[in-house]
Order: sequence, then C-alpha cells, then structure tokens
Amino acid sequence: MTNMEPVIGLEIHAQLNTRTKLFCSCPTGGQTEPNENICEICTGQPGALPRLNEKAVELAAKATLALGGRVNGFSLFSRKNYFYPDLPNGFQTSQLDPPVGQGGGMTLTLADGSEKFVRLNRIHMEDDAGKCVHDEKRDRTLVDLNRAGVPLIEIVTEPDLSSSQEAVDFLKKLHNALVRLEVTKGRLEEGEFRCDVNISLKPVGSPTLGVRTEIKNLNSFRFVGQAIDFEIRRQTALYVAGAPVEQQTLHFDHVKAETWPLRSKEEAHDYRYFPQPDLPPVRVSPALIERLEKSLPPSLESVMARYRGLGLKDEAINNLLSWPGALSYFEEALKARPEAKRLSTLMAELFLPACRQSAIEPGEARLKPAQLAKLAQMMAEGKLGKRAAYEIFGDLFETGADPEALVQSKGLALVSDGEALADWAKEIVAAHPDEAQKYRAGQGKILSFFVGRLMRRSKGAADPQKAAQALLDVLGPAGQG
Repeated sequence: MTNMEPVIGLEIHAQLNTRTKLFCSCPTGGQTEPNENICEICTGQPGALPRLNEKAVELAAKATLALGGRVNGFSLFSRKNYFYPDLPNGFQTSQLDPPVGQGGGMTLTLADGSEKFVRLNRIHMEDDAGKCVHDEKRDRTLVDLNRAGVPLIEIVTEPDLSSSQEAVDFLKKLHNALVRLEVTKGRLEEGEFRCDVNISLKPVGSPTLGVRTEIKNLNSFRFVGQAIDFEIRRQTALYVAGAPVEQQTLHFDHVKAETWPLRSKEEAHDYRYFPQPDLPPVRVSPALIERLEKSLPPSLESVMARYRGLGLKDEAINNLLSWPGALSYFEEALKARPEAKRLSTLMAELFLPACRQSAIEPGEARLKPAQLAKLAQMMAEGKLGKRAAYEIFGDLFETGADPEALVQSKGLALVSDGEALADWAKEIVAAHPDEAQKYRAGQGKILSFFVGRLMRRSKGAADPQKAAQALLDVLGPAGQG
C-alpha cells in the first residue's frame, strides 16, 4: 500500500501586537527576569477576574478581514481544561464556538506555476501558557509565567496542503501578511509566530483521510519542512509494513530531524470546553468592522507586483515584509531617494541585522530613512565605495550622523580624479612587469589583479570602474603587446 498522498493542515499561533496581556494590564514584553511581568490574574489567583483587552479583539478582527474571512459580531470565550505546570488556572481561556473569525484563505503559487487556494477554517483568540525551564544540573523544573496570559490568535487551516514546500510557503506568506498588518511582530525566535502541523496519509484520490498525527510548537520554517518530511516518511513506512498509524501528539527533535511521541492525540471533548463564566460575550460592532476594512493596506500581491516593478527580487521583497516596521522604513527611504535595489541591499545586509542586534524596530533607529537613502545615493553616484560604506555604517547606525559629513571627516570619498588614478595606474603596472607582459600576451583576466592592487594602493578610495579604465589606458587591450 505505497501509493499514498499526504494531507496537511496547520494551526498557527501568532502573538498579538499589544502592550498588555489578554486579560490583565501586565506588559507583554520587556521582561528581563523570570516571573517579572505577572499579577494575580495571569497567575490564576482565586477570586481574580479577567478583563478583555479591546486592542486584541481589534487585531484579531483585522487579521480575519485581511485574510478574507467573516468577523462574527458575537463570539464566546470558553475554558479549555487541561493541566500543565505552566498553566496556572488549570485551563486555557480560548474560543470554541463561535470564534471571532471564520473562513477566508490565501492563494499559493506552486512550483509549476499553478495556483492553489488554501482555505481557513477559523481564527480565534486565546491566552498563552507560561514556560517550563528544565534545570538539568539541579534536576528540577522551574516555571516562568511571564508569557502566561499573552494574547494569541490561532489560525486554523483546512487540510488543503499536500507537501512540506506548500506548508512552508503558506506559513511564510501568512507571516509576511500579519507582520505587514502590524497584527503581530512575528519574531519566531521569541515564540511570537509558531505552528502545530497535522499530517495524515491517504490512498491517492481517496476522499477518506487516514489517521492523523500532530507535531507541536514549531517556530522555524526550516523545522516545519523537516518535521513534515520526516513524518511523511515515518507514516509511509508504517503503511508499507502493514502497521497502524497511532493518533498521537509528537515533538520534533531538530537536532536528529525526527519526531517522537509526547502523548495520545486529544479531541475537543477531552478538553471539556464550557463557556468562561467570568467573561461576557465578545461583540464586534458593524462600525468597527467598517473602520478596520478601511484601514487595510493594499493586498500583498499588489505590493509584490509594485516592488518587482522597481527591480527587486522576491527574496528581497520577502525580507522587507518579514521584519516588523521594515516596509514603512523602506517606503520613507524611497521617498527621499528612489534607489530601490541598493536600499533593499543595505537594509538586508546592514540595517536590519543592526536593528536585530540592538533589539529595536526600524522606526526606533537613530539612522533615519532619509540618511540611509543618502548613503545609497552616494554609492550610486560613485562618491562612496561599497567597502567604505560598510566601514562607516556602524558609526552611522549608532549616531544617526549625516553620511556625507561622516565620509568627508574620515576621508573615505571615492577618488575619481583622472590625474591621481593615472599616476597610480602607471606605478602599479611598473611594479609588476611580469603580470603586465602576461596581460599584453592575451591573459586578459590579469586586469583584475591590477585593479585589486590599485584599490589597495588607494586604501579603497579609488572608483573601481575609473581605476580599471586608468589601467587600460596604461596597459592597452589584452593580447596586443
């Protein structure tokens, strides 16, 4: 029984971009010590009553609308009962029926150029659990509740995906959409965007799904792909051997790139859902829905098309889309200087990594969009070489100084003076007669050797193109010696 095909569905958890938690006023970020951002509500103290964060409801509704779903004007929170050390209430406050949003989906472009629409089943709100920290040296487990009560939306797809590549492409596109909407900051390394993967196999063409397994808490696109591929191979081997596939919840070991069981897979009735008596129904007014619809930015497809028209590759566009605040920073820089390609390169290679290292968002940087645009323009006009630009970038980022003034103060402006370049070219050629003879004998590639020597002689200040021309004026065409 080897002619099987995979059926994949995703449950994506995205942390909502709010200052405070879902049911209390504790901050959602900025903690430096365990159990610093906690109170009687998010630690489940008896008699403490939750109060719903209005901003979280708006963001959940905004995500639903942007993804083509229907926002329910009336939804309920329920208690989802299960017991973990890091779940202080003994239940998670989540939404079962009805959720805040239903339906919608996204279109994927497949490898063969065809399109597939991946349907969404629902979007619901819930609070996050805390975190268990395992201290192996002292053989004990500690509990950090800083994340307990952090607001999430869970986006549940229909089982419309058929491969690891489709799943990864869908997650990347969804991540870009939510970050661009500012629904989430989406920092995978912080657990702000993660997913569970449901996988089953079925005979090709059969409408009947096989037994499914669930891989929990994947917070890396690469790990998602690896986990799906391994689980498909594992289930296929079981079918070939005539062994049953057990309905299980699995953990993915990214070091060994394999899954192993955590527990038997739960169903909804195992959680004993019932309405949360301490919270009233969630009501989203038509007026709020209308306001949110008007606030939605242009579609992701139109943004991609626009930037492609500016000469950017999809990889560069996706890099901008995946960083919170990067797209708006890039747009401001474009207004100052329309150097799209060079700007995107500077952001990808220098600016965004510096923001990450400093733990700030692009809009918080001292280096303003207009200054980065001026740096790009100076490079485009031949006033500044790449090496020099990268050399001064640290100072620019730290101080927000004017690029032109900093370049002048450090004496890093490109030398374009014909007389100076001609003198250097004569000096370099005279110092390497053997290489000059080989060049004139027809070994044209040796020109790059001379250019490198001239750049070194000028300490990187020479304009590379004009340096090459100055050398050609001295050497003549290759093979004409």
